[in-house]
Amino acid sequence: MKNILLTFLISLIGAGAVYAQDLIVTTAGDSIPCKITREQGGYVYFTYKKLGVPAKTLMAASSIASKRTDFYDTPVEIVSKPTFSRWQYRFQGGYSRRIARTSDQVPSGARSYINKMKSGYTLGGDIHYFISEPFGLGVKYNHSHYQYKTTGFEDKVNLNYFAVSGLNRFILRTGSEVYMGGNIGYQAYKDQVSANGAPVGITGGTAGVGLEVGYGMRMSHGSKLYLNLSLLSGTITKVNVESGGRKETVKLEKEEYESLARLELTLGIVLGH
Repeated sequence: MKNILLTFLISLIGAGAVYAQDLIVTTAGDSIPCKITREQGGYVYFTYKKLGVPAKTLMAASSIASKRTDFYDTPVEIVSKPTFSRWQYRFQGGYSRRIARTSDQVPSGARSYINKMKSGYTLGGDIHYFISEPFGLGVKYNHSHYQYKTTGFEDKVNLNYFAVSGLNRFILRTGSEVYMGGNIGYQAYKDQVSANGAPVGITGGTAGVGLEVGYGMRMSHGSKLYLNLSLLSGTITKVNVESGGRKETVKLEKEEYESLARLELTLGIVLGH
């Protein structure tokens, strides 16, 4: 009798962990064997096999053409714990282009110099903690550098951006990911000019806002090759000028405002899945 009761209890426990599979057919025509766990707020939550490993995800109900419960006899494991990494680290570098329009007040002879100062390089990285598989919050850092040099003259501009970030990722069935995100923070501006050996330092700071979209191509279970396009903005309205041992703060006129708007195309690596 005890053996029969024990066998019955084990069967009940097992029945709570393994279920017949359902079928989701998407509006794009894809068929996904899975187990639907709940439907809430316009989304369908389900467990499925991702690269042979049980995983949890969700899909907008509007993207689903039809659902069939208990469609397959083959059982599927219900995942009780997240199968994705909570932490994700990204490191990238590439090309930066300042996109502010050159003022009509700039003399024609200086336009070539101004245009060359718009192109530079950028390096950066960020860390995100994913509250759920699609959405993460984190911090990011970005450094952009622009330089022009000729006989007796040199100009170097450095921009440093510190921000909090929100990132939404769409995980493809191949394991690759599409990213969309936004960030807001502080931009530090530093311009070092040297003309005939006489240095002038100009510094300032302002709030900055950024948007980004990227694609992470899966290389291994925990790493991806990462291509990203970002737009950053900000405007300097006041600067600190240091020259010949003297320092002063200058409030810029509206037509003198320094735009920090730029587009950046970067390539990097993503760690974490």
